[in-house]
Amino acid sequence: MSLRLLAPNGYGRARIFVRTPRHLEDLLAEELRAFGAGKVQIRPGGAQLEADLELAYRICYRSRLASRVLWPLAAFPAADADALHAGVAALPWHELLSPGATFAVGFDGSSRSLRHTGFSRQRVKDAVVDVLRENWGVRADVDTVHPDMRLQAVLHRDRVTLYLDLAGDALHRRGWRVDGGEAPLKENLAAGLLLRAGWRAGSSGWLVDPLCGSGTLLIEGALIAADIPPGALRNRFGFEAWSGHDPERFAAIVAEPAALPTTLVQLFGRDQDPEQIERTRTHLQNAGGGDRFPLELDLAVGRLEDLDGLPDPIGLVVGNPPYGQRLERQGSLSALGQALRRHAGGAEVALLVAAPADTSDVEAHADVLLRELDLPRLDRHACNNGPLKAWMLTGTIEAGTATAAGELPVDALEQAGMFANRVRKNSQRLGRFAKRADTDAYRLYDRDLPEYALVVDRYGDSLCVQEMAPPATIDPVLAERRREAALTLLAEAAGVAADAVHFKTRRRQSPETQYSRQQPGSAASRRVIVREGAARFAVNLSDYLDTGLYLDSRGVRRRIAEHFKQQPGGRFLNLFAYTCTATVQAAMAGATASVSIDLSRTYLDWAGDNFSRNGIDDQAHRRVRSDVLEWLNGPGRDETPFDVILLDPPTFSNSARTPSDLDVQRDHPRLLEAALALLAPGGQLLFLNHARRFRLTWEPPEGATMTDITRSTLDEDCGRGRPAHRCWLVGKPA
Repeated sequence: MSLRLLAPNGYGRARIFVRTPRHLEDLLAEELRAFGAGKVQIRPGGAQLEADLELAYRICYRSRLASRVLWPLAAFPAADADALHAGVAALPWHELLSPGATFAVGFDGSSRSLRHTGFSRQRVKDAVVDVLRENWGVRADVDTVHPDMRLQAVLHRDRVTLYLDLAGDALHRRGWRVDGGEAPLKENLAAGLLLRAGWRAGSSGWLVDPLCGSGTLLIEGALIAADIPPGALRNRFGFEAWSGHDPERFAAIVAEPAALPTTLVQLFGRDQDPEQIERTRTHLQNAGGGDRFPLELDLAVGRLEDLDGLPDPIGLVVGNPPYGQRLERQGSLSALGQALRRHAGGAEVALLVAAPADTSDVEAHADVLLRELDLPRLDRHACNNGPLKAWMLTGTIEAGTATAAGELPVDALEQAGMFANRVRKNSQRLGRFAKRADTDAYRLYDRDLPEYALVVDRYGDSLCVQEMAPPATIDPVLAERRREAALTLLAEAAGVAADAVHFKTRRRQSPETQYSRQQPGSAASRRVIVREGAARFAVNLSDYLDTGLYLDSRGVRRRIAEHFKQQPGGRFLNLFAYTCTATVQAAMAGATASVSIDLSRTYLDWAGDNFSRNGIDDQAHRRVRSDVLEWLNGPGRDETPFDVILLDPPTFSNSARTPSDLDVQRDHPRLLEAALALLAPGGQLLFLNHARRFRLTWEPPEGATMTDITRSTLDEDCGRGRPAHRCWLVGKPA
């Protein structure tokens, strides 16, 4: 047994660990340095530092952010349960614990032999009890709720460090709370929000909470402003049952004078629940409001809609907006944002918002919350509210834009004027191009201005608008306003009716939803027929993510058609055929036979409508529902060689109908090899790719040629900026 006693008594120094809620570690480190700590090392969930007993006492008594203060007692190897028991039993517990005191044990970590924390915790407890029984002659009592001493064991790489929890009960339990009501906020998390917003000892002005609940934020804000140590309200600490406790040294910490003169604390709170208002009053009394610190209080029942007559000056607006059923009772986040802009414009704000437990994409949900609040330019800080992913939002409430719900700020509309002007210019220039190209389907706007990351496609007299995901550095509220302002001005700028603008949001699709309707049975469904040369195509602007016609591929379709016009009578193979628009152009230009392969029944049925509309013979031009790789390595081997092949794979696909997924970066070599095997001598294989980070790794076999023809396949409307696709021409010698 290699037992190392880390702090033989309370008068030495120890390497302690101070726990705090996740993502508050930086604030904790700042606080510890203010207490006189030297080097502080931030760790997940806390900070580690060298401390003597005086500093440890000060942290327990004065820290607003700490949850627990762990003083190390010993460290020893624990390869299995017996070694764990022996290591704990080697400590003189009868000397560390005061006679008659109760204790509890916590255990973190696991190993191959110690896999269950509950079992490991029991072995630690048994070892302590065995030592105390042997020395005291009676069995020690275990109290898991309010023990006199709390022990914490941490297992890491078959080695256990055993700590004494100097706090006892968690330090967020200040002593002023009686009943938090529904979903109370932990006090140290509330303090973290206030400190994150710059609220410090001596802060002045009214602390305003329009959804105050049981008053956690107001009371913690009052204690901070008045410089009242949170430990001053507690009845006891865990170290008081420790034999190494030095009462005189702790008394000196308690007697330390406040750093600042007494500050008048001004609190304004509203909640629509009268019971919560009464809880807040009780909690304020318990915290010493009016006795420990001078207090001016404006506390009443009220709704967000009635949030007027705020006091002046406002020091900080705080809030923990509810969610779920509580949100429905209190009012929406949009109502909160609107009320703050109207009544507290220009004031500093700190809000804690959380994602429901069943949220799959919490980062996307954060953007949704910010857009609903409609408060721009707030800094977002990740945190955890119990088991929930949450964010602290801090900054200044936007002033001068107190609009009604659904209305856009005037400045957003004014800024969108440059977007509207660009659309007007593009309409004139690209309208002339469309006439030359003999089409009424073209790209009108493609992220021309960095502030407006939209793609606007014109289909006849209708527009389809897609928003590209903005980078994480862009404020989601400002992005939302820019988008809405742009959509407001778009119809007039493009010369179409307002109800002819259809907006879509691009998002990652699952196999179950990739080909399904976005809004089944929607009354707003819009289907139009557009022309491309002699061909007519059905385009759906509302029901599906894709419209059924890739505008950037127009040049590829034209090249295919030109081949069959010059050499009529050939065969065409369309791999990943989508709605078969390329097949239609090939057939109308002179291809006498074709095979179009796609796995989606929706797309192939859509293709059938395009065939019928353009008089394409379904017998000579076959549509086959199949996985492309399976077809190429199976039935495709028996096909007569094709004169032109179009290979246009998706970037990624993982359909439930196939045994494996498709990744174009990984799989393009075998796709090209298999497709080239079906190309007739003298034929052309067009490889089209839309993946942004694609890197070509396939090399053509001897005798074959490969040429990048991307620029020649992008027309004027789709050739701006970064190419919408890349295209290679693979030739097979005659």
